[in-house]
Amino acid sequence: MAELIEFDGKILVGAPKVNLSRRGIISGLAAGTVFPFVSSCTTNPSTGRNQFLLFGDEQIAGMAASAWTDMKTQTPQTSNTALKNRVLNVWSRTARGAGRSNEQWDVAVFDTDDVNAFVMPGNRVGVYRGLAELTENDDQLSSVLGHETGHVAGKHAAERLSITTAAQVGMMAGQIAVGQSETLNKYGAAIGALGGAAVQYGVILPYSRSNELEADRLGVDYMHNAGYDVKQSVRLWELMDANSTGARPVEFMSTHPDPARRAQELRNYINARGYAVM
Repeated sequence: MAELIEFDGKILVGAPKVNLSRRGIISGLAAGTVFPFVSSCTTNPSTGRNQFLLFGDEQIAGMAASAWTDMKTQTPQTSNTALKNRVLNVWSRTARGAGRSNEQWDVAVFDTDDVNAFVMPGNRVGVYRGLAELTENDDQLSSVLGHETGHVAGKHAAERLSITTAAQVGMMAGQIAVGQSETLNKYGAAIGALGGAAVQYGVILPYSRSNELEADRLGVDYMHNAGYDVKQSVRLWELMDANSTGARPVEFMSTHPDPARRAQELRNYINARGYAVM
């Protein structure tokens, strides 16, 4: 049975459930086999950093297949041929800039006002009409599509799923330890709540925000390689900031960095890479 996780603003099919029974965890810890997966820290060639991965690309692609099918069945896709062709043409050029034009991709343009885009494992990309219409030019649209490609290159879905799964097992092991302690047992609920908050705000959300910023940087690289104006990636986040509605949660409670921060981070990156002077 698969669990649901959130990635890039969408609820996706997640990890197969790990046996988290008390006896199973204790036995697993003793035998060193709590995770029924082959885990390793590998260097990602696209980012140059080490990643903790419990899942491979094929595993998570299979997990997301039904969610993508449901998404395309339940959400109307645009009948505006000009809009769809615009997205597909910018996508094709951006994918070449990312060195991924030889891969099979499924790109859908959904006919809703949502100002959003997302990527699902298995090279599945969704763009909402509202976001495509918000962009002032193809350079800004390439920034969006390059960002989504960056999530794929960065293996962010597999990384986040791995971190979340490891955190769940760690939390359960901690709860077992507390439950077996006469001193701590009476504080079990409070300790569990504090531990859950610590994992959420201290591990999972920071990883998510870090992934978003990394995808932004990779997206700029792909824009540059494709011949788009990288300065428009900054302009895009200024537009997103200006068009935000309602109260925005403080950054440490959010899966995504603040738009103003993203714009500034991109300015710094563009200047550092010598792509432009901003």
